[in-house]
Amino acid sequence: MTALFRAGLFVVVLAALPFVVTNPYYLHLVVVILIYGILLLGLDIVFGYTGEVSLGHAALLGIGAYASAILAMKFGIGLLPSIPVGIAAAALFGLVLALPALQVTGPYLAMVTLAFGTIIYTLINEMDFLTNGPMGITLQKPLWWDFRDAAEGWPEPLKSFFDMSTARAKEFEFYFLVAACLLLSLVAINRLIASRYGRAFEALRDSPIASDCMGVSVYKHKVIAFVFSAGMAGLAGSLFAYSEQYVAPNNFGVELAIQFMLAVTLGGRKSRVGPMLGAVVIVVLPNLLADIELFRIIAGVIAVSAVIAGAVMLPKAESRTRVAIPVVLCVAFFAFSLVLEKITDFKLAIFGTMILFVVYYLPDGIYGFLRGAVARLRPGMVHGHIITAQGDDSHVWSAYEPKVEVGKPLLEVRGVVMQFGGLKALNSVDLAIMPRTIHGLIGPNGSGKSTMMNVLTGIYVPTAGDILLEGVSLVGKTSPEIAAAGIARTFQNVQLFGELTLIENVMVGLHHSYRGSLGEVVLGLPRSTREEAAAQVRAASILKFVGLEALANEEARNLPYGKQRLLEIGRALALDPKLLLLDEPAAGLTAPDIKVLVEIIRKIRDHGITLILIEHHMDVVMSLCDTVTVLDFGQKIAEGAPGVVQADEKVIAAYLGGAVLEAA
Repeated sequence: MTALFRAGLFVVVLAALPFVVTNPYYLHLVVVILIYGILLLGLDIVFGYTGEVSLGHAALLGIGAYASAILAMKFGIGLLPSIPVGIAAAALFGLVLALPALQVTGPYLAMVTLAFGTIIYTLINEMDFLTNGPMGITLQKPLWWDFRDAAEGWPEPLKSFFDMSTARAKEFEFYFLVAACLLLSLVAINRLIASRYGRAFEALRDSPIASDCMGVSVYKHKVIAFVFSAGMAGLAGSLFAYSEQYVAPNNFGVELAIQFMLAVTLGGRKSRVGPMLGAVVIVVLPNLLADIELFRIIAGVIAVSAVIAGAVMLPKAESRTRVAIPVVLCVAFFAFSLVLEKITDFKLAIFGTMILFVVYYLPDGIYGFLRGAVARLRPGMVHGHIITAQGDDSHVWSAYEPKVEVGKPLLEVRGVVMQFGGLKALNSVDLAIMPRTIHGLIGPNGSGKSTMMNVLTGIYVPTAGDILLEGVSLVGKTSPEIAAAGIARTFQNVQLFGELTLIENVMVGLHHSYRGSLGEVVLGLPRSTREEAAAQVRAASILKFVGLEALANEEARNLPYGKQRLLEIGRALALDPKLLLLDEPAAGLTAPDIKVLVEIIRKIRDHGITLILIEHHMDVVMSLCDTVTVLDFGQKIAEGAPGVVQADEKVIAAYLGGAVLEAA
């Protein structure tokens, strides 16, 4: 089933629903599901793609709702003009929240956003002059087309089918407005996620350090994701106000924030289907929990299903305990429902239990579980976004000429000290890296080699000394700024973006090459389309250069270790570096893989890129490097041509040893 077919089917279902669901109460529930779906699609950008936990989206929904309600109450402004105001108000509050809150991560961010929700709830409750306080604000759904006049002369069966009383007409019209907003939101999100922004969101979740070193500012893109998500919540809030026709502080409490997190977790992150499934759950579930008998029936069905599934899976399971525990829990849940007399007091406890259960047993949610099951049964039916661009040799390299005088170093390190407490990991180290050379950096473990890499790329700010690239100081610059200046790197421990494909990993390195704005991406304007197509060709060309073009659409986490090393080099090349830092690229590779690696490094040097190579394979260092610097306990103990350094007595004593010398 193609993506276009699925999209068409979804539109047809949306268009048909109000003709099938004619009961006003159930149609209203469908509208609420669509509105919550808009918010949850936005929340999934923050939670699913960037990996940040926000408990402030209920408050952002409230801000959008009150923006529309206040415009109606104070100024008589209706729904359509109030929608952009609701979006802007929530986005603005989201920006105010994101700038300080996203300096922290994990549980601290959750607490900050929860505090934000409490503050907004209190402000809405206390600002009587603007929000009408606890009394709330009442609105009326608009009616733009008089269906009764339009239906004059229609056959009676057709009138009866449409049932266009004023109330029905308002619900009917409003449903299609909400559906249109949902479809536009889906288009905008699909474009965002398929763009460099979507790749940046996933990259910063998988490896923040690697993202910064690829020129993708982690903090900046977290803020972009949060503000975009807040705008989606504002859109949902404006629609919610007119859907309920009444807004009050209690509509946007902590319980709703928890339900939103439950919805994304339960439905499945990083998808469009998952948040919509989650919206169905949190709208339908409270109705189930309001009726104790219905709750017992549902709990019984879950228990029976769990027992049957457990009986099927138990004989084949590697860990019988892992299968037995959820079965026992489901049966216990049913037993709990039988002894329970009143359910309303246990709503939050049930929500919390469901979140814990899903996180542990269904980490990818319902949709992720179903998708995985289909992939195992019919692998060809499930695949991600496929990029079919073909690469060629002409698109691998970007022209660069060193902006230094002849005989002057491209990179100069002057007396750099890196101190951690009482330990000097680097102690007054000087380096001069000449253009178009391979400069080796060797030494025993703990000598300060990787610390030097981290200092050069802005992960550490040196305690003293200076670092000059083409005569410009890099000290105090952030990792993204240093990457933009022309320094790229690989890592001692491979830092790939595991859930991105190989070609998407390389395209993260091409982030700097885009010029189109976020608005151009969301609107699908021609420049953003052209830039994306050009980046795909460039990424495919780089993959071809490192020998990975056949695996372009494979997820990076599925690669064998040797190919992961090559991919990391390819991603670094996408940054168009003046200086490429390779941190033990041959570590863990087989002899054939090392041979391929050496050939690639030589080609990179031949195309005018300067390299610093940290490596323990001395045959690689001696065959590749023009100059070698040796560190020991954070100090430079030798420097010169490979043969000279290899014969140095200090180097032999500290690192190479007699056995290596004899072998040489």
